[in-house]
Amino acid sequence: MKVTMKNPKTGESKEVKVGWSWILFLFSGFFGLPLFLRKLNVWGAIFLVLCIVFLVAPNVIPNDDDSFALSLVLQLSSCGLSIFLGIKGNEMTAKNYLESGWMFAEPDSQQTKMAKSRWGIME
Repeated sequence: MKVTMKNPKTGESKEVKVGWSWILFLFSGFFGLPLFLRKLNVWGAIFLVLCIVFLVAPNVIPNDDDSFALSLVLQLSSCGLSIFLGIKGNEMTAKNYLESGWMFAEPDSQQTKMAKSRWGIME
């Protein structure tokens, strides 16, 4: 199910899915790009830093055991954050749009009411 959000200043519309975000789950680890595209810049920066550390750290750390341990911690952290974003990513996107002045295109529709309930949005 998707809800439509509209920017009253520009008239632009975007659909936000309610539920699991496959895009954020699968592709957030790619330098945080989908997060930056959704204007979730803090989360995008977190993934960007994780990617940079993951690429640079094994070459900087001389001990293979330490390098492996760091790599494992980074991979588990990235996996855990990806699961979190899969669960909460669409909700965070919708709340970010609302904070930026966007509105629900059909505020009285059943889909919008269900989305607000699931996302904990009280208006």
